[in-house]
Amino acid sequence: MSDLILMTPFFAAKLSEKDSKVLIALLIVILLVVMIFGFLQKLVAKVMYYQGLRIDTMMVDIIRTGVIKDTDRKTFRKVATRKSKMLFLKQSWIPFTVLLACALAIVLYAAFTKDMDFTFFTTALKDMSLELSWPTEKFFGLTLISDWPTVVKEMDFSPSLPKYYTLVVLIIAFVALVFFLVDCQALCARSMRIVQLERVRFSKDLTKPGNSVTGNVQSEPNPTNQNQLK
Repeated sequence: MSDLILMTPFFAAKLSEKDSKVLIALLIVILLVVMIFGFLQKLVAKVMYYQGLRIDTMMVDIIRTGVIKDTDRKTFRKVATRKSKMLFLKQSWIPFTVLLACALAIVLYAAFTKDMDFTFFTTALKDMSLELSWPTEKFFGLTLISDWPTVVKEMDFSPSLPKYYTLVVLIIAFVALVFFLVDCQALCARSMRIVQLERVRFSKDLTKPGNSVTGNVQSEPNPTNQNQLK
């Protein structure tokens, strides 16, 4: 294959066949990273949108019955935020407790084996890790990966109590951490939704039908509905 001549507004370079392959591979990797990042961004945005709608469900009856007036922006924010935080505590206390239990399990095992340096933990992580060697080459002064990696050390799952104890605890902690982070994300999504609902419902834009002079006249809230604020 003939050499590739790279033309840019700044310079012209003659690339060898090897350099051409590295350049093409680099462009493909960059394209894949951009596509994956864009997909994850859309997925997270969609998930957070549906998580934020939970605040609508919690506040719709309070708004419809007139417990909170259309002019009482402060009360709306206060009640919605309190309900969102209560839901977060209700959903996240289990994974958070599991995380604490996993940390306590590691500490208790270290104390029981008199290994307070946690050597068993670091050794288990090292034994179960996979070490790779990535071949690299210089390309326009940059050190880039040029080929698939070779395995330097394979994962060792030979029978060992500290190793499998650490593995089980880490798996449980990882699952609990995922659930906890999802709950944290849901809390952020609901907070963003509260700000959005405040901006839309309590806007002073008189062109909106609900913000006309007559449209803002509200009947007095029914005292029997005040318990919905709690």
